[in-house]
Amino acid sequence: MVVSGPITPGQVSFLLGILPVFVAWIYSEFLEYKRSASHSKVHADNNLVESGDEKIKEDDRALLLEGGLTRSTSAKVHSSTIKTNLIRFLTMEDSFLLENRAILRAMAEFGAILVYFYICDRTNLLGESAKKYNRDLFLFLYAILIIVSAMTSLTKHNDKSAFSGKTMQYLSRHQTEEWKGWMQVSVYC
Repeated sequence: MVVSGPITPGQVSFLLGILPVFVAWIYSEFLEYKRSASHSKVHADNNLVESGDEKIKEDDRALLLEGGLTRSTSAKVHSSTIKTNLIRFLTMEDSFLLENRAILRAMAEFGAILVYFYICDRTNLLGESAKKYNRDLFLFLYAILIIVSAMTSLTKHNDKSAFSGKTMQYLSRHQTEEWKGWMQVSVYC
């Protein structure tokens, strides 16, 4: 299917939205690379101060994986407004970009996937092909998938938390109770 018309407002708004995100992500990766290169200096005074911050961030990350947000993390999330974050993003503030590097990466990847889908679906850049269905190959791959998922679900995981030293459960009680609640809500809707 070939689109033979002018560029639509939706296409323009998408490009105006994804390009700054992509540029900000690339810049945040560059800042992280520059920061990690400066950490390699052994006798730097700023390295001593920042190593304590990294330990705190690792502790917060371990708590988040085990049981939810910590007080300090939840206070950080609610302290800044959307307007402030938008201004910090548009001005490409280094600390903001470093804090939200993972989010920017996810947004850039999602935008790249959408661009790829658009190219595949709406342009003639990639040629059309005929579908080929092989029932035996499908059943073979499906059987392999079932076997692999059964093997991984039946193995015993002995991972210990770095923060508390307790064994981490992959389907913890908190998670399964949350799923149970959502399933009950979906039944009544």
